[in-house]
This record gives sequence, C-alpha cells and structure tokens, in this order.
Amino acid sequence: MKIDIHIHTRKTKRGDAHTREITPKKFCEIISNSDVGICAITNHNLFDIDQFNEILALKAEHLQIWPGVELDIIHENKRGHLIVISNPKQVEAFNEILLKLINSESPDKFVIDISKISYAFNDIDVIYIAHYYNKKPNIGDAAIDVLISGIKNSNRVIKEATDSISAGIFVSHGHNSIYGSDVQDWDSYLKISNGLPELRLPVESFEQFCLLLDKNESTIQTLLASKNKSHIKLTPFKGEPPIEIDIWDDVNILFGSKGTGKTEILKSICKHYNDKGIKANLFESNSENLIKKYDLSASKLELDLLDSDISDCKEEISFIRNAEEAEIANLTSYREHYSKQESSKIAQKLLIREILPIDENRLSSTLTDTTNLRKEFDNFINELNRNEFNKTILGESLFNELNEALNKAQNHLSDKTYDAFKNFKSARLINFTIKCFSLEVSKKTGVPKKPQSTGFLEYGSNRIKLDLALQKVVTNLKKPIKKWTEFVWDFENKGKLFCVTDFKFQNGIISDGEFKHLSSNTKSPEKEFSKCINILAEKVYQADFFAALSELLKVDDSAKIKSIKDLVLFKRFFELNHIEYKPSNGESSMVLLAKELKEDKDVYLVDEPEKSLGNDFISDFIVPILKDLAKSGKRIVIATHDANIAVRTLPYNSIYREHTHEGYKTYQGNPFSNRLKIINGVDSLDWKEKSMTTLEGGRNAFGERKGIYGSN
Repeated sequence: MKIDIHIHTRKTKRGDAHTREITPKKFCEIISNSDVGICAITNHNLFDIDQFNEILALKAEHLQIWPGVELDIIHENKRGHLIVISNPKQVEAFNEILLKLINSESPDKFVIDISKISYAFNDIDVIYIAHYYNKKPNIGDAAIDVLISGIKNSNRVIKEATDSISAGIFVSHGHNSIYGSDVQDWDSYLKISNGLPELRLPVESFEQFCLLLDKNESTIQTLLASKNKSHIKLTPFKGEPPIEIDIWDDVNILFGSKGTGKTEILKSICKHYNDKGIKANLFESNSENLIKKYDLSASKLELDLLDSDISDCKEEISFIRNAEEAEIANLTSYREHYSKQESSKIAQKLLIREILPIDENRLSSTLTDTTNLRKEFDNFINELNRNEFNKTILGESLFNELNEALNKAQNHLSDKTYDAFKNFKSARLINFTIKCFSLEVSKKTGVPKKPQSTGFLEYGSNRIKLDLALQKVVTNLKKPIKKWTEFVWDFENKGKLFCVTDFKFQNGIISDGEFKHLSSNTKSPEKEFSKCINILAEKVYQADFFAALSELLKVDDSAKIKSIKDLVLFKRFFELNHIEYKPSNGESSMVLLAKELKEDKDVYLVDEPEKSLGNDFISDFIVPILKDLAKSGKRIVIATHDANIAVRTLPYNSIYREHTHEGYKTYQGNPFSNRLKIINGVDSLDWKEKSMTTLEGGRNAFGERKGIYGSN
C-alpha cells in the first residue's frame, strides 16, 4: 500500500498550476486506479471542508483520506512550507482552527510564525511534515526545533524529502522522513504514484500511523500479526542446543558476519520443511550453472524425427543391410532338364510334370500396402482421440460419428491385412512345397529339376525395392530437422536470450567439431555409413552394387546404426539477437536467481543471492519480486550480506547471527520496532545500527546509494 502525504486538489495561489484543480469525482477515480491507499489533501493555506466531505462520500471503501493543509510559515525572516495533517476523526475541529488561524486572509498573503503553530494545533491530533533541505521552500533545523519545542510528541514531526533517495539519506542520519507527490498535473498522477513510498505494514488508521512513528511495540506486533508465522525448531550445528525461531509468510532476512553459520541454518530450515512434506530446496548462488541448467551437453536429449516430418527409415536400413542378390536361372539348367527328361523312362511316366509357382511379389506388395494403410488409420485415430480440443471443435455428435466410421474402416483394414498376410504366407508355403516336390522328383527320375522361374522378375524387383529404400533414406537425410528454441531471459535493451538446439544429419561430409553426435561416442561410423549410403543410391542398378554394399558392412560399428536418427548431430547453445552468445557469470547468476524466484512455490530459501549481481539488478528487479512474493503470502528466507535486500525489502522478520567471545548468538526482530532480541534471553540490539554496520552497503541502502552523499 502506497501513501501520499502531499496532495493538492485546488489551485489556491497565483503560482499554482491550473492542472492541480480536480473535481472530487475525478480525484476518486484516479486515486482508486493507483496503488495509493492513504492520501492527505494539503492545499496551500486553505482547507476546503466541503470538497473534503464530498470526496469522503465518493471514495472507495479501502481508501483513507486525511485532511491537511500546506501552510506558509516564517522564522527569523526565512519562509518555508509546513504540512499539517489532522486525524480525520477531528476534521471539524481542524477546519475551525484553520478558519481562525487564516482569518479570511488570501492564500497568497497568508504566512504564520512557526512558533504559533504548536499553540494552534495542540488540542487536536496532528502530524507535521516540514519541507526539508532540497524540498523548497524548506524549513531550517532551527525553525523545526522551535516547532518541536512546543509540541507534546517530537515523533510527530517528519521531514519531507524530494524523493526516495533523499528520504533514505535523512533516515540513515536518524531523521523521520517521507515524501509525497506534491502533484502538479493530475493527468500524470498514475505514473508519478508508482514512485511514492510504500507502507509494508497494513496501517488501518491515522492513529496506527502515529503509533508507528512512535515505534509502539504492541501496535507493531498487532500489525505484524496480520500475517501468518510458524515457530520452528532447528538443529543446524552438531553438539549445540537447538535454535527456535519464527518464520513469517513474508520476507525473512538472515544476516550477520561471514562464518556465523547462516548457510547451515538455511539448510536446516530446508530439511525442516521437507520433513514436514513442504517441498523446499536451497538456492545457492554460484553453485548452479546456467550451462548445466539448460543441459548444453544435452545428456537427456529426446528427439522425435516425426516432429520434423522425417521418417527414421529403420525398416529400410535393415532391408538394405540384409539385401542379397536374386538368382537368375541359366540356360544350362533348362537344357539339362529337358534333355534328361526325354531320355528318362521314369520321367515319361509322370502324370504331372510341371507345377508353376505362385507370384509372391504381388502378394507381398498387397500385404505391405494394406499394412501401411492400417498404420496410418491407427495413427490418425490415436491423434484424433488424444487431443480433447478436436472433440470441442467437431462437437460430440460429429466426433462420435467420425470415430465410429473410422473404427469401422479400421476393423475392415484389419481383416484385409489378415487376408493379405494369409495369402502371402500360403503362397510361400505352396512355392516351398513345389520346390520340395521338384527336388524329390529330380532325385527319383535323375532329371535335374527345372528352375521355378527365370529369376528376371525377382532380380528386377529386388533392385527396385533397394532403389526405393535407398531413395527414402537419402531423401529423409536431406530434410531439415526443426530447431528447438527455448526462451531464457529478456535482457531488455540488450535483447532476449534463447537456448537453441540445432540439428543436422551426418551426410558424409560434415566435419564441424561443434556438432556432437546424438547416439554414439564416435562420429566415424556415422560419416562412413552416410558416404556408403550415397554411393549405394548411385549404384543400385549397377553390377557392382553388392560389392559396394559389402564396403558398408565392413565399416566398424556400422551395425550400431539402426535408423537415420543414429546419424543426427546436434549443437546446443545460447543465442542473443540471433547471434550465438555466451552469458557472463553475472548474467548467468542473474537469470538463475530470477528464474528461481519466478517459480511458483510455497517456500523460497536463497543463500547470498547478491553474488555476482549488480546493485541495479538487485534494486530494480530482485527487490520488487521479493516484495510481490511477500504480498502474496509466500515464505521467503534469504541469507544475505547485501543491504539492498536486507533493508529495502522491509522484512517482517530479521534473524541476526553474531559471534562474540561468548560464542554464537542468534537475535530476531524487525525494522519496524528497530529491535533485535536475543533468542532465549533478554538482551537486544538496534536493528538499524546492526544493519548499517554488518551489511555491505548498509548505510548506503538507507539512502539508496545513488548520488547520496554527492548531493549533500
């Protein structure tokens, strides 16, 4: 929830921009569309109670509107501005006081000595916000001392800075500080409101806000109790007593000097949650590697060539490897058969002299075609039923009708496939029987058996089949395999980082050492195998084809190549703006941490996330993520030496580890009470002091590092 303690709704002075003027209705619309939950209307030397009440009547339920005024004050001839904000419950009294104080003086002319302010407002509940330092016209320390000397509670005086950086400087020097929008143009308010201060504790009233200024312990505990916490018992150190700590469903910061056992405590917390069945893992910076995370060595790569519409050609490669030349009958066989048959008396008595074999090729072709068609139907039906979206698109009735027709066709094809298989096997059996009979007849008659066929058909058919198989292998080897591209990170101005996996087939000539082989440990058989396949495709109708095939079979380990998938080469790499890119260590850490925090978990355990990371990235990216996770009630425990994380996340819980001559001590507390209390004891420490002295950049974090001291 953001707070804006300096808002103008009226143009009251001549120098005010007319764009400060806004109607109650538009005011409520704009504020409701922002993240601002508390705002104070502080026009120059004027409080318009009618407008204030109209706004109250229109405002959203969750929005708090506080009445206020920005007064011109003077002290020792120096003028400045002082905002006075009243408890909204006392708005009538506040209005009466201002009417008397201003006494119809015009806003341009009204000015009051600061010594009279405390007297005027001492009977009601107000806070004072003085323009300070660079916030012009400012009020000097002497004038502020005069104000403080006249009021009951000095904590009610706050110094207004120009922005978060200046406010941080003032806080680091022990001053209560805040800043507001001081809106000049309502059309730009939504943009401006993004930079307004945020209240981490859910302040529900003006009174609670004042108690927070006093760092009232019971109020802080009440507000902290709006979030869940769990009390856990840990034994991170052998031989030492257990540590009992509270972990909030928010940001929990574990800090302390190096060597005080923060990592051991994190590991113990991790074990605690896993033992309870809450999945947790400890993210340790620099222990993870982006290359390993994205498996650039691709140890678990699962490639499916069908995704690229490529057949693996497993059957074809097996057929080629086991191919044999079909025999052609020579004329001598025919001449010997017929000449002996004429002279053999036994042969002359045979009633059946010749049985013609059945054409197996035609039946084999029918079986192949039917089987392939059935496979296509099977795949189509599986795909149709796998994707529920198909049913949504077609509608249940049409979907069922289509399924019924396809199943009917599938059953029909199953029958046809069985018939084709039966016919083919029957033909083979019959041809084998004929061959056996012919052999036995030849033995009985002494007549050499007549060749069953000339062999020309088988010869030609065999070469055609080899040609088709080789062409299929060669064609598929020429097809491109789809790249895999996975988004990794958006470096914004630098570009988007992707992890790319590029694939190629070893075509017999590739010698790029950056491409690794997918299936074997050596590229040699893949390269030689592809060379031989290309040669075989050229020689398929030549006499020396089988001599070339024997060369393929001689290639060492070529038998391991079962399909063209075994010829795939790959290269996995990072790519930025379509150019191969190697992320630096810092970029790798940045991406890994961001991804860790972007994962949806109940518990986040992070050890020193700041390692190798720049302050800008921590401030602009990591801290907002941590705040968002905290808002959503996630449990985040971070061990850190970085003040940007430990301070700017405004953690509900801080755990401080300290080593003294008395041994190790553990303290717990929060920035709201500014106290760290020792566990199982009464000692306490100053949270801010320990943060500033222990954390790297501690003092700077309170002032947001950038240009802090240079501007003072």
